[in-house]
Amino acid sequence: MSEMIQAEQLTFRYTDFSHTAHLALDGVNLTIPYGQFAAILGRNGSGKSTFAKHCNAIALPSGGRVLVDGMDTLQPDLIWDIRRACSMVFQNPDNQIVATVVEEDVAFGLENMGVPPKEIRRRVNEALHMVDMYEYRMHAPHLLSGGQKQRVAIAGVLAMQPKCIVLDEPTAMLDPRGRADVMHVLHRLHKEKGITIVLITHHMDEAVQAERVAVLDHGHLILDGTPRRIFVQTRKLHSLGLTVPQSVQLLEALNGCAQAGLEIDALTVEECADRLEVWLKGGRA
Repeated sequence: MSEMIQAEQLTFRYTDFSHTAHLALDGVNLTIPYGQFAAILGRNGSGKSTFAKHCNAIALPSGGRVLVDGMDTLQPDLIWDIRRACSMVFQNPDNQIVATVVEEDVAFGLENMGVPPKEIRRRVNEALHMVDMYEYRMHAPHLLSGGQKQRVAIAGVLAMQPKCIVLDEPTAMLDPRGRADVMHVLHRLHKEKGITIVLITHHMDEAVQAERVAVLDHGHLILDGTPRRIFVQTRKLHSLGLTVPQSVQLLEALNGCAQAGLEIDALTVEECADRLEVWLKGGRA
Protein backbone atom coordinates (compact mmCIF):
# COMPACT_ATOMS: atom_id res chain seq x y z
CA MET A 1 0.00 0.00 0.00
CA SER A 2 1.55 3.27 -1.13
CA GLU A 3 -1.32 5.76 -0.79
CA MET A 4 -1.89 7.95 2.25
CA ILE A 5 -5.16 9.33 0.86
CA GLN A 6 -7.17 7.55 -1.80
CA ALA A 7 -10.43 9.08 -3.05
CA GLU A 8 -12.37 6.85 -5.41
CA GLN A 9 -15.34 8.37 -7.28
CA LEU A 10 -15.80 10.67 -4.28
CA THR A 11 -19.16 12.43 -4.33
CA PHE A 12 -20.54 14.72 -1.64
CA ARG A 13 -23.89 16.47 -1.43
CA TYR A 14 -25.00 18.89 1.25
CA THR A 15 -28.25 20.67 2.03
CA ASP A 16 -28.32 24.38 2.87
CA PHE A 17 -30.64 26.19 5.28
CA SER A 18 -33.35 26.38 2.63
CA HIS A 19 -33.16 22.57 2.24
CA THR A 20 -31.71 22.94 -1.25
CA ALA A 21 -29.29 20.16 -2.22
CA HIS A 22 -25.86 21.08 -3.61
CA LEU A 23 -23.25 18.84 -5.22
CA ALA A 24 -19.86 19.83 -3.78
CA LEU A 25 -17.78 16.93 -5.15
CA ASP A 26 -18.71 14.90 -8.20
CA GLY A 27 -16.86 11.64 -8.81
CA VAL A 28 -13.39 12.83 -7.78
CA ASN A 29 -10.53 10.33 -8.15
CA LEU A 30 -7.43 11.60 -6.37
CA THR A 31 -4.65 9.73 -4.59
CA ILE A 32 -1.88 11.22 -2.47
CA PRO A 33 1.11 8.93 -1.76
CA TYR A 34 2.86 8.69 1.59
CA GLY A 35 5.41 11.44 2.09
CA GLN A 36 4.16 13.74 -0.68
CA PHE A 37 3.71 17.50 -0.36
CA ALA A 38 0.56 18.23 -2.36
CA ALA A 39 -1.25 21.53 -2.89
CA ILE A 40 -4.92 21.69 -3.83
CA LEU A 41 -6.20 24.79 -5.60
CA GLY A 42 -9.57 26.07 -6.71
CA ARG A 43 -11.74 29.14 -6.58
CA ASN A 44 -14.39 29.57 -3.89
CA GLY A 45 -16.95 26.80 -4.19
CA SER A 46 -14.61 24.50 -6.11
CA GLY A 47 -14.79 21.76 -3.48
CA LYS A 48 -11.23 21.97 -2.19
CA SER A 49 -12.16 22.50 1.48
CA THR A 50 -14.81 19.80 1.22
CA PHE A 51 -12.16 17.41 -0.08
CA ALA A 52 -9.90 18.35 2.86
CA LYS A 53 -12.62 17.47 5.36
CA HIS A 54 -12.98 14.03 3.79
CA CYS A 55 -9.29 13.33 4.46
CA ASN A 56 -9.97 13.58 8.19
CA ALA A 57 -13.46 12.03 8.17
CA ILE A 58 -15.03 15.32 9.24
CA ALA A 59 -17.19 14.90 6.14
CA LEU A 60 -18.25 11.49 4.86
CA PRO A 61 -18.90 10.56 1.23
CA SER A 62 -22.38 10.65 -0.27
CA GLY A 63 -20.99 8.33 -2.94
CA GLY A 64 -17.70 6.59 -3.62
CA ARG A 65 -15.20 6.21 -0.82
CA VAL A 66 -12.09 7.64 0.80
CA LEU A 67 -9.30 5.50 2.23
CA VAL A 68 -6.96 7.14 4.73
CA ASP A 69 -3.87 5.08 5.54
CA GLY A 70 -5.83 2.15 4.14
CA MET A 71 -8.86 2.77 6.38
CA ASP A 72 -12.32 3.44 4.94
CA THR A 73 -13.79 6.64 6.40
CA LEU A 74 -17.29 5.10 6.19
CA GLN A 75 -16.33 2.60 8.90
CA PRO A 76 -17.50 4.24 12.18
CA ASP A 77 -15.21 2.15 14.37
CA LEU A 78 -12.15 3.49 12.49
CA ILE A 79 -12.85 7.23 12.87
CA TRP A 80 -10.42 7.85 15.71
CA ASP A 81 -7.67 5.79 14.10
CA ILE A 82 -8.19 7.78 10.89
CA ARG A 83 -7.93 11.08 12.76
CA ARG A 84 -4.77 9.95 14.49
CA ALA A 85 -3.24 9.07 11.13
CA CYS A 86 -4.38 12.26 9.41
CA SER A 87 -4.74 15.46 11.43
CA MET A 88 -6.21 18.75 10.28
CA VAL A 89 -5.26 22.40 10.74
CA PHE A 90 -7.92 25.00 10.02
CA GLN A 91 -7.81 28.50 8.57
CA ASN A 92 -8.39 30.32 11.86
CA PRO A 93 -6.07 29.08 14.64
CA ASP A 94 -8.36 30.63 17.27
CA ASN A 95 -10.86 27.88 16.42
CA GLN A 96 -8.28 25.23 17.27
CA ILE A 97 -6.59 26.65 20.38
CA VAL A 98 -8.39 25.65 23.58
CA ALA A 99 -5.98 26.31 26.49
CA THR A 100 -4.68 29.47 28.14
CA VAL A 101 -1.01 28.42 28.01
CA VAL A 102 0.80 27.34 24.85
CA GLU A 103 2.28 24.09 26.17
CA GLU A 104 -1.06 23.09 27.71
CA ASP A 105 -2.75 23.60 24.36
CA VAL A 106 -0.21 21.39 22.58
CA ALA A 107 -0.72 18.73 25.27
CA PHE A 108 -4.53 18.81 25.05
CA GLY A 109 -4.93 16.17 22.35
CA LEU A 110 -2.38 13.87 23.96
CA GLU A 111 -4.17 14.01 27.30
CA ASN A 112 -7.42 13.02 25.60
CA MET A 113 -5.59 10.11 23.96
CA GLY A 114 -4.42 8.87 27.39
CA VAL A 115 -0.71 9.31 26.64
CA PRO A 116 1.44 8.95 29.82
CA PRO A 117 2.56 12.29 31.36
CA LYS A 118 6.27 11.71 30.74
CA GLU A 119 5.62 10.97 27.06
CA ILE A 120 3.32 14.01 26.82
CA ARG A 121 6.14 16.23 28.06
CA ARG A 122 8.58 14.77 25.54
CA ARG A 123 6.20 15.12 22.60
CA VAL A 124 5.13 18.66 23.54
CA ASN A 125 8.72 19.85 23.79
CA GLU A 126 9.67 18.17 20.51
CA ALA A 127 6.65 19.61 18.68
CA LEU A 128 7.29 23.14 19.96
CA HIS A 129 10.94 22.90 18.91
CA MET A 130 9.90 21.73 15.44
CA VAL A 131 7.73 24.82 14.91
CA ASP A 132 10.23 27.17 16.61
CA MET A 133 7.80 28.03 19.42
CA TYR A 134 9.52 26.39 22.40
CA GLU A 135 10.55 29.72 23.93
CA TYR A 136 6.87 30.72 23.96
CA ARG A 137 5.71 27.56 25.76
CA MET A 138 4.53 29.47 28.86
CA HIS A 139 2.89 32.33 26.92
CA ALA A 140 -0.83 32.94 26.62
CA PRO A 141 -1.91 32.07 23.07
CA HIS A 142 -4.11 35.16 22.74
CA LEU A 143 -1.01 37.36 23.06
CA LEU A 144 0.72 35.72 20.08
CA SER A 145 0.68 36.91 16.48
CA GLY A 146 -1.49 35.14 13.91
CA GLY A 147 1.50 33.28 12.49
CA GLN A 148 2.64 32.19 15.94
CA LYS A 149 -0.86 30.94 16.80
CA GLN A 150 -0.93 28.91 13.60
CA ARG A 151 2.42 27.35 14.45
CA VAL A 152 1.05 26.41 17.89
CA ALA A 153 -1.97 24.81 16.19
CA ILE A 154 0.41 22.84 13.96
CA ALA A 155 2.42 21.79 17.03
CA GLY A 156 -0.79 20.50 18.62
CA VAL A 157 -1.44 18.09 15.75
CA LEU A 158 2.25 17.29 15.31
CA ALA A 159 2.46 16.10 18.93
CA MET A 160 -0.08 13.40 18.08
CA GLN A 161 2.45 12.03 15.55
CA PRO A 162 0.19 11.83 12.49
CA LYS A 163 1.38 10.41 9.19
CA CYS A 164 -0.41 13.20 7.33
CA ILE A 165 -1.37 16.80 8.05
CA VAL A 166 -4.12 18.47 6.03
CA LEU A 167 -4.14 22.27 6.20
CA ASP A 168 -7.20 24.18 5.00
CA GLU A 169 -5.92 27.61 3.91
CA PRO A 170 -3.75 27.97 7.04
CA THR A 171 -2.17 31.25 5.89
CA ALA A 172 -5.30 33.02 4.62
CA MET A 173 -5.51 35.26 7.71
CA LEU A 174 -1.79 35.93 8.03
CA ASP A 175 0.53 38.70 6.89
CA PRO A 176 3.45 37.87 4.53
CA ARG A 177 5.83 37.23 7.44
CA GLY A 178 3.39 34.88 9.13
CA ARG A 179 2.74 33.07 5.85
CA ALA A 180 6.46 32.58 5.28
CA ASP A 181 6.93 31.23 8.82
CA VAL A 182 4.15 28.68 8.42
CA MET A 183 5.45 27.51 5.04
CA HIS A 184 8.94 27.12 6.52
CA VAL A 185 7.48 24.88 9.24
CA LEU A 186 5.59 22.76 6.70
CA HIS A 187 8.69 22.20 4.59
CA ARG A 188 10.66 21.27 7.69
CA LEU A 189 8.04 18.71 8.76
CA HIS A 190 7.96 17.26 5.28
CA LYS A 191 11.72 17.05 4.91
CA GLU A 192 12.76 16.02 8.41
CA LYS A 193 9.78 13.93 9.51
CA GLY A 194 8.57 12.61 6.17
CA ILE A 195 5.02 13.73 6.98
CA THR A 196 2.54 13.82 4.12
CA ILE A 197 1.36 17.40 3.64
CA VAL A 198 -1.91 18.33 1.93
CA LEU A 199 -2.12 22.11 1.61
CA ILE A 200 -5.38 23.78 0.58
CA THR A 201 -4.45 27.28 -0.56
CA HIS A 202 -5.30 30.14 -2.88
CA HIS A 203 -1.78 31.58 -2.78
CA MET A 204 0.09 30.60 -5.94
CA ASP A 205 3.49 31.31 -4.38
CA GLU A 206 2.70 28.61 -1.80
CA ALA A 207 1.44 26.11 -4.36
CA VAL A 208 4.63 26.35 -6.42
CA GLN A 209 6.56 25.10 -3.37
CA ALA A 210 4.66 21.79 -3.40
CA GLU A 211 5.72 18.64 -5.22
CA ARG A 212 2.33 18.32 -6.84
CA VAL A 213 -0.66 20.55 -7.59
CA ALA A 214 -4.26 19.42 -8.05
CA VAL A 215 -6.91 21.88 -9.27
CA LEU A 216 -10.60 21.43 -8.48
CA ASP A 217 -13.50 23.30 -10.06
CA HIS A 218 -17.21 22.83 -9.43
CA GLY A 219 -16.48 19.58 -7.66
CA HIS A 220 -14.38 18.07 -10.45
CA LEU A 221 -10.64 17.37 -10.66
CA ILE A 222 -9.52 19.49 -13.62
CA LEU A 223 -5.72 19.50 -13.49
CA ASP A 224 -3.18 17.34 -11.67
CA GLY A 225 0.61 17.39 -12.01
CA THR A 226 3.83 19.08 -11.00
CA PRO A 227 3.76 22.85 -10.38
CA ARG A 228 5.82 23.43 -13.52
CA ARG A 229 3.36 21.47 -15.64
CA ILE A 230 0.31 23.17 -14.11
CA PHE A 231 1.38 26.80 -13.99
CA VAL A 232 2.43 27.09 -17.62
CA GLN A 233 -1.23 26.54 -18.51
CA THR A 234 -2.02 30.18 -17.90
CA ARG A 235 -5.12 30.43 -20.07
CA LYS A 236 -6.63 27.35 -18.50
CA LEU A 237 -5.96 28.62 -15.00
CA HIS A 238 -7.43 32.04 -15.78
CA SER A 239 -10.56 30.32 -17.14
CA LEU A 240 -10.84 28.55 -13.78
CA GLY A 241 -10.70 31.86 -11.90
CA LEU A 242 -7.12 31.34 -10.72
CA THR A 243 -3.99 33.42 -11.05
CA VAL A 244 -0.45 32.23 -11.79
CA PRO A 245 2.82 32.99 -10.00
CA GLN A 246 4.12 36.52 -10.52
CA SER A 247 7.22 35.19 -12.27
CA VAL A 248 5.04 33.48 -14.89
CA GLN A 249 2.89 36.60 -15.26
CA LEU A 250 5.94 38.79 -15.86
CA LEU A 251 7.53 36.54 -18.46
CA GLU A 252 4.22 36.03 -20.22
CA ALA A 253 3.64 39.79 -20.40
CA LEU A 254 7.15 40.48 -21.73
CA ASN A 255 6.85 37.68 -24.24
CA GLY A 256 3.47 38.92 -25.44
CA CYS A 257 4.56 42.54 -25.80
CA ALA A 258 7.97 42.00 -27.36
CA GLN A 259 7.78 38.46 -28.80
CA ALA A 260 10.91 37.88 -26.80
CA GLY A 261 11.00 34.10 -27.08
CA LEU A 262 11.08 33.72 -23.31
CA GLU A 263 10.34 30.38 -21.68
CA ILE A 264 7.23 30.85 -19.55
CA ASP A 265 8.14 28.19 -16.99
CA ALA A 266 10.01 30.17 -14.33
CA LEU A 267 8.21 29.51 -11.03
CA THR A 268 10.57 31.20 -8.60
CA VAL A 269 12.03 34.69 -8.49
CA GLU A 270 15.49 33.22 -9.04
CA GLU A 271 14.42 31.33 -12.17
CA CYS A 272 12.70 34.45 -13.52
CA ALA A 273 15.84 36.51 -12.96
CA ASP A 274 17.93 33.91 -14.80
CA ARG A 275 15.54 33.99 -17.79
CA LEU A 276 15.66 37.78 -17.94
CA GLU A 277 19.44 37.91 -17.60
CA VAL A 278 19.93 35.62 -20.58
CA TRP A 279 17.34 37.57 -22.59
CA LEU A 280 18.89 40.97 -21.79
CA LYS A 281 22.31 39.66 -22.86
CA GLY A 282 20.85 38.85 -26.26
CA GLY A 283 20.49 35.09 -25.89
CA ARG A 284 17.42 32.92 -25.53
CA ALA A 285 16.14 32.16 -22.05
